[in-house]
Amino acid sequence: MTDDFEQALQFETLAASLKMDQKAAADMVEQLARMLSSCLPDSVEIKRGGGFFSKEKPVEQMTIKFDDSHYQIVKTGNGRYTAKHLKIVRGVALKTTEMPFDKCFTEIVENLTKMAEHNAAARMALNKFVLG
Repeated sequence: MTDDFEQALQFETLAASLKMDQKAAADMVEQLARMLSSCLPDSVEIKRGGGFFSKEKPVEQMTIKFDDSHYQIVKTGNGRYTAKHLKIVRGVALKTTEMPFDKCFTEIVENLTKMAEHNAAARMALNKFVLG
C-alpha cells in the first residue's frame, strides 16, 4: 500500500514539474521526450529539427502511443507547440482532437500511471527516471 502511494506521489510530482511553467513549453517537451525515449522507447516517436551543423536538435514532433489513444505534440511555424489526441481503433486513428497543452501533459501522465500499474517493466523504467 505504501509503495503504491509513493509511486502515485512520484507521478504527481512528475506531472507538476511538467506543467510548472507554461512559458517553457519547449523545455517541457524536451524533458518528456528524454524521459520517454529512455524509459519507453517503443511507445514514443520523436522527430527532431535543426540544421545539419546545428548543435541543438529541438523536438519538432512527438507521438506518444498508448493502446487506444495517441498524443501528438507538434511544433508550429511560430515556435509554439500544439497538442492533439488521436483515438485509435485497430491501428487506425478514427478521431483527432486538438487540446490544450497542459491537458495533454496531464493525460499523458495519467496514461503512464495506468501503464505502470499493469506493466512491471514500464513501472521500473519510470521509477528509474523519476528517482534518478
